[in-house]
Amino acid sequence: MKTTEQDNSPGAVPNWGRYNYPLACRILKDTDAPILYPAMKKSAKNLKGFIGWAKYAPSWNISEVQKFVRDHCEDEFPRFHLIFSIGYEVVGFGSIAPMPRNRDVQVALWVTSGYERQGIGSWIVNVLEWYAFNVFGYDNVYYQHDSSNRKSGALPKKLGYRYSHYFEEEISAMGESGLWFSHVKMKPSDIPAGYIDTGTLSNWDGINFPWKSLI
Repeated sequence: MKTTEQDNSPGAVPNWGRYNYPLACRILKDTDAPILYPAMKKSAKNLKGFIGWAKYAPSWNISEVQKFVRDHCEDEFPRFHLIFSIGYEVVGFGSIAPMPRNRDVQVALWVTSGYERQGIGSWIVNVLEWYAFNVFGYDNVYYQHDSSNRKSGALPKKLGYRYSHYFEEEISAMGESGLWFSHVKMKPSDIPAGYIDTGTLSNWDGINFPWKSLI
C-alpha cells in the first residue's frame, strides 16, 4: 500500500496539546534506528516492567537498535508497525499482531517517556484500529495487558472495548504477573471488506492523511 502525506494544507490538523506540531504517524522504515534509538533509551526505565525489550535497551548500541528495527520491518503480515511523532520527536510506537483466530488481531503500543497522560496512547490505538478494520478488514481487534499493568488496563474501557477473557502467559518482563486480561472491539457493520477478503490494497493507494510526518 502506497500512501502520500498531505503537505499543502497548513492548519488542517490542530497542534497536539501544548506542542507546536500535530501528532502524526507513518509506517516504520528500516532506516528509522537513529530516530527511534533516543526514544527507546529514554523510555526503557519506565517500560521495562511490562515490555521485554526495554530491560535490555539501556545497554544497546545503535547497531542493536538497527537490528530491532530491521526485524520489525521484515515481520510477516499481519504484523504491522507505525512510528508516531510530534514535530521531529518520536512520541510512541504502535503495532498490529496476530491472534489465534486468523480474522482477529491485537494492538500493542508504547508511549515515549515524557509524553504520557496526554492522550497519545488513545490516539495510537485509534489509528491501529483504523488500519485493522478499514484497510485490512479484520473482524475483531483485541487489546491485551498484564493484570499488574494498571495504566495499560485503563485504556481499553475508555476506548469502548469489552472484557473478553483472561489467560496465563510466560513472564518476559520484570513487572509482569503472568496473568493477562484480554479486551475486544468488533468491526462496525458499515465498514466494507478489507484486504483479508479482497486480496488487494489498491483502494488505499495514494490516500492522503490530514497530517505530515516530519521524521
